[in-house]
Amino acid sequence: MATDDERLTFSQRNGLEAIPPQLKLGELPVRLRNLLHYPVQLDFDECVHGSYSGTWLGDPWKTILRDFWVRHLGRNVAEFSAGASVNRERLGDLFSQGPLGSIFDFLEFVLQHRSTSRELKTEIARAFIDGRAAYRVVQEKYIVAVGTSEQADAIEKAVDAAVTMGADGAAAHLINAGSELRRGNWAASVRESIHAVESLAVALAPGKDTLGDALAVLEKHGHLHGSLKSAFGKLYGYASDEEGVRHALVFSDEAKVDEADALFMLGACASFASYLIARGRDAGLSGIAAGTR
Repeated sequence: MATDDERLTFSQRNGLEAIPPQLKLGELPVRLRNLLHYPVQLDFDECVHGSYSGTWLGDPWKTILRDFWVRHLGRNVAEFSAGASVNRERLGDLFSQGPLGSIFDFLEFVLQHRSTSRELKTEIARAFIDGRAAYRVVQEKYIVAVGTSEQADAIEKAVDAAVTMGADGAAAHLINAGSELRRGNWAASVRESIHAVESLAVALAPGKDTLGDALAVLEKHGHLHGSLKSAFGKLYGYASDEEGVRHALVFSDEAKVDEADALFMLGACASFASYLIARGRDAGLSGIAAGTR
C-alpha cells in the first residue's frame, strides 16, 4: 500500500498547495464521506441489471444488503427490495447524511461479509488513508480508531506481528481497544490496551498471572531492559489505580479517563506489544502462542 507521501499531489509535495490536515476522532467531513462511498458505489453498480421493465440488483450486493437489512437492522426480509434504484438511493443517503456510527457499522458489516471481494476491502481501507481519517481498517475486518497515521502504523504492525507469532489474544485485545476508542468508551479502550500487553507478557513468562510479575520474570532472564520494565510498570499502575479502568466500576459512575488517555495508551501498548514480540522471538520463547487472557 502506498505511503502517505506517495498519496500527496505534485502541488502538495512541492509546497504549492496545503496538505489536508489529519482528521481528529469523530470528524467525518464531506470529502471523507465521498471517498468511503466511492468504492462501495462502484462495486454496487457492477451488480445492477436491467431491461425495459426496470433495474434490479444481483449478487453479491443483493445478498449483502439483504443480510444487512435483516441481521443488522432487524427488519423483515419480506420488506426488503432488490430494486437497484431504491438501494442506490439508500446508500447515497447513508454516506451523505448518516452519522459516523451508522456509516462505520455498515462498512464493517460489508468488510466482514463472506461475499465481499478482497478488492473492495482493499479499496475501503485505502479510502480511510486517502481521507486522512483518524480510523483504519485492521485485518480487513475491523474499523478501529487510531488517531494519527504514526499511531496507525504502530497498531497495524503490532496486530500483524501478534497474529504471525500466534498471539491471537493480544491481537484481539488491540483491535478491541481501537473499537472501544471508536465508540467513545475511553476506559474500556485503556483496559483492552493493557490486556494486550498483559497477555503477551504472561505468555512469555508462564506461571505468572499479572503483568507486573511477568515483567519481573522477563527482566530477570534478560529479555527486558530494567528501565523499560519500570516505565511500563508505571503505566500499568495508572490503569490499575484509576477506578473502572483495570477493574470494574465500584466507587463512581465513570472512570476519569478521556480520549487523550485512551489514544496514548493504545499507541504505547501497541508499541510495547511489538517490543515484547520481538524479544520473545529473539529469545526463542515458545510461550508467545499461549491463549487469550
